[in-house]
Amino acid sequence: MFRYMISFSYEAPTGIGFAGIEIPFKQQLRSMDDVTRVMNDLRSQGYVNAVILGFSLFADPAPAPAPQAAS
Repeated sequence: MFRYMISFSYEAPTGIGFAGIEIPFKQQLRSMDDVTRVMNDLRSQGYVNAVILGFSLFADPAPAPAPQAAS
């Protein structure tokens, strides 16, 4: 699973709104078509004329080191 931070703008009743959300995806975002699908999904959730400003893939945290056996 890939986790992205998505920043976007949208039309709000008082002007322009800005938001950032975390979204999990099964595949990496690789093309403008992928980004357009995310933008259309935001619009279908009620964000009027949502426009993606940027996105960033979260790095997976490094696994915790294995405990060492006492000698």
